[in-house]
Amino acid sequence: MGRPTNYSVELPERCQALIDRYGVQIAKDTDPNDGFEGPLKTTFLLAMAYPMLILPLERIFKTAVGRKPGVADDFALDGEVGQRVREVLGEKRPFHDAPFYVAGAWAHLPSCQRFEVGRDWPREHLRYLASGDAVTAAAVAPASDMLEAMRNGIAHGGITYLDRDGHQTDRATHMLGFASFPSFDDRKNLRLVRVSVEAFEDFLRRWTSWLVKSGAGHALEDRGPGFFDIAAE
Repeated sequence: MGRPTNYSVELPERCQALIDRYGVQIAKDTDPNDGFEGPLKTTFLLAMAYPMLILPLERIFKTAVGRKPGVADDFALDGEVGQRVREVLGEKRPFHDAPFYVAGAWAHLPSCQRFEVGRDWPREHLRYLASGDAVTAAAVAPASDMLEAMRNGIAHGGITYLDRDGHQTDRATHMLGFASFPSFDDRKNLRLVRVSVEAFEDFLRRWTSWLVKSGAGHALEDRGPGFFDIAAE
């Protein structure tokens, strides 16, 4: 495979192609020794999500909203993509206006006291994330906050697996929880985001289609959110 011209767009597109090609099969595969207590679909999605979120947010978003670029900057490679990122993720525009938002799929706790994310999450926070208030909080939160919460959770290990009811689990995973600091200067609190595994896969497809906005992107979009066949990990 050739070298990408624009890593921030082409790597997410390639990762989405891998999800489309192998995701259903991975959801059906089971370790013959049952060492993982089920298929590795959730692990696969998180592995694909790493470049799908980090590259665009690091290499386009920072420049688009006037932040200091990191070690690489793809903003100038495609002015249309940069403008789309600025319009959707800049100026604290609400998540519910983003083309990759799906009503009712997301829950958000904007700030809570810092806790040890690698252990069981506080029950009061999980209860809140299961509430209608948390769904509303996700809808009105800045789209950039929601994206960065997922990006930072994936990049820095702020992830937990949850069951169908949003509780901590060691077995079948139906939801994901992401935790990150609310801002660069705030290390005493955390921002939490919850989404089902199915909705997270749908989000990755919508996110990539929006980034690409090409024939390939429309092909992904045409498959629609009902295409995938999730098997809980």
